Amino acid sequence: ECKVIRRKGKLYIINKKNPRFKQRQG
Repeated sequence: ECKVIRRKGKLYIINKKNPRFKQRQG
């Protein structure tokens, strides 16, 4: 399960299984 959060025009993908793992896009 992945959660997508948009902040200040940046896209963040957070994995619920790995909260420390953050992937930045854009």
